[in-house]
Amino acid sequence: MVLGRLRQKVNSLAPSTIGRALARAGVKADHVTAAGIAISSLAPVVAYLRALWALPLVILVSGAADVIDGAVARASGALRPFGSYLDSVSDRYDDLMYFLAVLIAGMNPYLTLVALGLSLLVSYSRAKGELLGASMEGVGLMERSERVIALVVLTSLMAAGLRLAALVVLAVIVALSAATVVIRGYQVWRSLSSRR
Repeated sequence: MVLGRLRQKVNSLAPSTIGRALARAGVKADHVTAAGIAISSLAPVVAYLRALWALPLVILVSGAADVIDGAVARASGALRPFGSYLDSVSDRYDDLMYFLAVLIAGMNPYLTLVALGLSLLVSYSRAKGELLGASMEGVGLMERSERVIALVVLTSLMAAGLRLAALVVLAVIVALSAATVVIRGYQVWRSLSSRR
């Protein structure tokens, strides 16, 4: 996907810029991950307080932390298995906070819960596929980067009072997430079949 390639580009440049600067300042990757968790935790609060104008910003900043923490880890040469685990778990937590905020803000509850469930399935399908030895990088239509951007668009539309347009974006997230789960399943099946 285009956003996946863009993320790879950012990851290749970040260690020499933001990542290196933060590493030199003594900031650790786990600090950035924790900051991302703290910021995403504000999303349901912001939605509850009806400060919907701030919701896209909260999602965007906490989503950016997911890129920056890896950049800091690479710049400092501190790529640790537990750091990778923490980053992966924090991504799932962030997704939960984002969709909870969307639910609190008044979006269709059924569609929101389906979108949350499918986002978790998208992540699990990649993790399980990689565990089985399949190459899952860039496989699918709604990876995390695309989902974060879609949620920024969705919450911006909600903040502007364009609920119907926001509902359409949510439906697109559901459709592309479901397609991604199927595509990843096919990728794993192909990978396993080729070894027989």
